[in-house]
Amino acid sequence: MFDQSSAHASLPPDALKAFEMNKSNGGKQRRQRDTVIPQSNPDPRFRGMVQKMTTETGEPKGLKQTLEDQQDDFINQESMLERVIRDAGHECIFLPKFHCEMNPIEMYWGWVKFRYRQVPKPTFEDAKKAAIDAFDACPVDVIRRFINRSWRFMSAYRLGLTGKAAAWAVRKQKGHRAVSNAAMMHLDAVVDQNSGT
Repeated sequence: MFDQSSAHASLPPDALKAFEMNKSNGGKQRRQRDTVIPQSNPDPRFRGMVQKMTTETGEPKGLKQTLEDQQDDFINQESMLERVIRDAGHECIFLPKFHCEMNPIEMYWGWVKFRYRQVPKPTFEDAKKAAIDAFDACPVDVIRRFINRSWRFMSAYRLGLTGKAAAWAVRKQKGHRAVSNAAMMHLDAVVDQNSGT
């Protein structure tokens, strides 16, 4: 599971890149890998067929001919990260873009960075070892707590809390994934008391 980052969206060296293509076939342009015409192609005859990225004479295809032949395969490319994860037999999931308090990965990164900074690193090799050690040091129960904390923030926002009230409710509620009615009633009592009612 990964958060949204431009680094995570980096394309592999053999990716299809329209910006690296000439308008016409041939000329000075990078040879791109062959692809498969997607099932969304308007012409059903070409769906699932191999799309060569070179002409019959071996020249790289230009943008004009490529766009006449294919559709979504340029847009729906896997990043390098996705390819490595899927090739290893795992599912690659990207979290949607949202505030870090609803992202357990950000909490994990904070935990790791804090521990990393505590270790002296006189050489680059020491720094690499300290980073790996910090990544591996976070206990599973702590990671679970980060996930539960994110769930509690989501629950607080669903209940209409914002800002300091949401943070207070999350701190108050330690053992559950959701903010309880008791915590909400306590919050209401504190707000009513402070407002003079």
